[in-house]
Amino acid sequence: MNQTAYAMKKYLLLPFLLFPLLSQAQSTKGPYIGVTTQFQNTWIINDEQYEDVNYEHKFTTKWAPFGITAGYKFNENHNLQVELIRSKQGENFDIVDVNGDKTGEKEIDLVYWNVPLLFKYTTTGRMRFNFHFGPQISFLQKGTETNRISRSATYSQKGVEFTGPAPGTYLLASVDEEDRQKDSKVGSFNKYDLGAAVGTGLEFDVNSNTYLSANLRGHYNFVNIRKEENINDKTRDPDWYNLRQNFVIGIQVGVHFLFNTGDGTSPARHE
Repeated sequence: MNQTAYAMKKYLLLPFLLFPLLSQAQSTKGPYIGVTTQFQNTWIINDEQYEDVNYEHKFTTKWAPFGITAGYKFNENHNLQVELIRSKQGENFDIVDVNGDKTGEKEIDLVYWNVPLLFKYTTTGRMRFNFHFGPQISFLQKGTETNRISRSATYSQKGVEFTGPAPGTYLLASVDEEDRQKDSKVGSFNKYDLGAAVGTGLEFDVNSNTYLSANLRGHYNFVNIRKEENINDKTRDPDWYNLRQNFVIGIQVGVHFLFNTGDGTSPARHE
């Protein structure tokens, strides 16, 4: 047999040699834990104001640097999972006048501990798809809303033109009680938020007890970020607000460890 034929024979046999490895998967039952990190695009959605606004959204990216996952696999398809995620959220805006020219910037900077409770469905195999969804409660750790006005300008609100804030930096809200004591116009944030999380992605078994995940994850929260309602102070902000909510979408990656209780000895195999 010449060398070319021998090499072709080896390549033809390669898929059959790898097939047993590719067909291995986790035991179909048991608790698991993991750690995650997430790079995300964050938004503040103003439900009451879609037109006639004096701001423009800026593409804002933030990081959820650390998350802990704990869950239970009832079988190879069905999982219940809870997470604890430290998530940096908020958004940056350009403040614009009646001509659409930039007059300053708004920065909303928020840090939450997010706790989603997720039902997760996974397909089978060493590499598999997952889909997950469920409610999420969030606890605010840090938060500020700041306007930085660079020049005086004319704005429009509900068809009425007016002269907006003078140049300067305005702290509009803070979680820090000391900031609110220094300035009675500084507002506060709601410390709790409630919403829904949904995501989909891939999982890959490193071995029978360890798997990697890469998910597209999003969540939308229903609670106003600010405690105050009907915010309208033209001396500090050219816009008015009734209800603003968090919206986040990002790429989450993680590593997870399964405590097998399926057969107790070896990975389950799937046809």
